[in-house]
Amino acid sequence: MAESRLSFDRVASAFYATAALSLLLILGLMIARVASRNFGLGFSGLQIIAQFFEVWLAFLVVGGLALDGGHIEIDYLSQRIPERWKPLHDILVTLVCLFAAAVVFWGSVKAMQQFRDSTAPLVDIPIPLYYLAPVVGLGFLILVYVRRLYLDVKEVRA
Repeated sequence: MAESRLSFDRVASAFYATAALSLLLILGLMIARVASRNFGLGFSGLQIIAQFFEVWLAFLVVGGLALDGGHIEIDYLSQRIPERWKPLHDILVTLVCLFAAAVVFWGSVKAMQQFRDSTAPLVDIPIPLYYLAPVVGLGFLILVYVRRLYLDVKEVRA
């Protein structure tokens, strides 16, 4: 199981690095947008390109956050559950999260198909590339949840 964790960590690290690069690109694009507006440079579409990288940034980090337990949790109830019920609670919560991720994943795949011939105005970025971000990010998140379910079920059986 340590090998699978190492593989997941490597993918998460690659996604975090790509997200960091996206953040730098967003910063550069926004600086260029402000400079273009203030100095009349005439660069158009910078905001749209920045939004493209913002979408990718958001979806690239969700799997890594789930892997490290970094998602926001409302744990008022879960802290009050008896110790023997916590593994079952964890399984139930993971199943709900897995279902939600799968719904968005499937919707993104359908949107990629529906908008396969569309492009963003001004910059001609294919719209399916926007929807590819949740497919990639949530695809990894789904794998993280499946792994978590496997480990939690194994713990309950032990």
